[in-house]
Amino acid sequence: MAGIEREPAEIRIPRAALDAMAAALSVRTVAMRTWPDGIEWMYPVGTWDEPHLEVALMPGGDEVWLRMSTDRSSFAVWTIQQWLDFAGDLPGMTP
Repeated sequence: MAGIEREPAEIRIPRAALDAMAAALSVRTVAMRTWPDGIEWMYPVGTWDEPHLEVALMPGGDEVWLRMSTDRSSFAVWTIQQWLDFAGDLPGMTP
């Protein structure tokens, strides 16, 4: 997003959390929560009370932010192409 200055951070996303998000996206079972800043974060249904990956499409559609529920202060930034490459390889997803 324009105007937001980011400090580099190391984000560790456990393979299990990434796999759970991939499975949820494959069968279209993600839930959304809107934070006070207006950003809508998607997460796998039924995982709110356990560590999980959260994903947000930024306004304008150029970036996707990823964060773990255990550390919502840090996030990774993917380009939309990186996200489409990831999501496009999931079973049941259309290109």
